[in-house]
Amino acid sequence: MDCTHRTPEKWEWKEVEVGWYGETEMQRVQVGELSTQEDLDIGRFQCTQCGEVGYYTGRWKKFFEEGVPCLGSDRLQRTT
Repeated sequence: MDCTHRTPEKWEWKEVEVGWYGETEMQRVQVGELSTQEDLDIGRFQCTQCGEVGYYTGRWKKFFEEGVPCLGSDRLQRTT
């Protein structure tokens, strides 16, 4: 997969407890990530920005591109 898109971080301002006596202050904290990837089915995913398809393992890639069965592929109907 040649896609260079990466998962950006998601930040928010939150009131955070600091010190021993329960004082709080507003701090910018990471609350998660916004994914640039979405699952297509069991063994592959796609970039939401460029549309490039990636595979979770080499065996899934062989399944989708060459039709070689792999563990779990019997539960999936080929659509490509």
